[in-house]
Amino acid sequence: MQEPQTGPPPVVVSVLIVSHDSVDSLRRCLAALEASTDRASMEILVVDNGSRDGSQAIDSEFPNVNMLRLPHYCGWTKARNIGLRTARGEYVLFLSPEVEVQPATVMTLVRRLEGDPQALAVCPLVVNPRGERVSRTYALPDARQVAAAWRDPFSLPPSSEVELHDDKAILLRRVTIAGINYFDQRYGEYWGHVELAWQIRRAGRKILLLDDVRVIQSGPADPPRADERGPAFAADAAGGAAAYIAKHFGFGKALVFRLKVILGTLLKTLAFQRPGFHLSLLSRLVSGYKIDGRSQEL
Repeated sequence: MQEPQTGPPPVVVSVLIVSHDSVDSLRRCLAALEASTDRASMEILVVDNGSRDGSQAIDSEFPNVNMLRLPHYCGWTKARNIGLRTARGEYVLFLSPEVEVQPATVMTLVRRLEGDPQALAVCPLVVNPRGERVSRTYALPDARQVAAAWRDPFSLPPSSEVELHDDKAILLRRVTIAGINYFDQRYGEYWGHVELAWQIRRAGRKILLLDDVRVIQSGPADPPRADERGPAFAADAAGGAAAYIAKHFGFGKALVFRLKVILGTLLKTLAFQRPGFHLSLLSRLVSGYKIDGRSQEL
């Protein structure tokens, strides 16, 4: 006669949070997750992306959180891929540290994904503390739209179509992500979430936005543009946009886009418009710079 199993329940959902210098938001995010229904069926993974504000030690306050500490900033794609290779859950919820779930959010997302065979991903509706909608949805962009929005993927024209989501909270099966060989390493900080949405559409499936499942985001609704974060982020955004255009619309269009960005940056440098910024950006554009941790200079 077999002995009954008395160990911990299997992990159903891995909640993966990539965080950088966001200790106060992260603390609220983790406190909300710890209050989740079926917490024992979840694992919480925090990939600390080279923080210097105390975030990297927050597992002293939350001992049930699995903390993965990166020595310096490695970008969105690499940080998520590192977390994914540690995740044990059948499902993965990618969550921004600025987002606070309700007690039933995580398992409700799982049930709704299981209940819709056409969906490869589900997202809750993100609202601010006043209950106003923060979530944005988009149609997948064409090459012209990517070129126009290269500094800020979240400035793409909004659409009622949910082909692309703003990436604040999204749940998928881990096998789905493994099936596309994780996040494409051609991307650094920017445009990787757009690639994921393209892969979902390519599979003939959809992203499901659940208006009746709400989570709260505190703080600004929109992240800063890449060029507001510095020349390294601007160069990474341009490189990510070029990679997306090349992959889906052809090398020629990507080359034209790259040359236009380089020429525009050169002209601004020569005109002494923020010369330090644009000279640094120009150097990184020419070298094909990407934020992936290989260079510690941002």
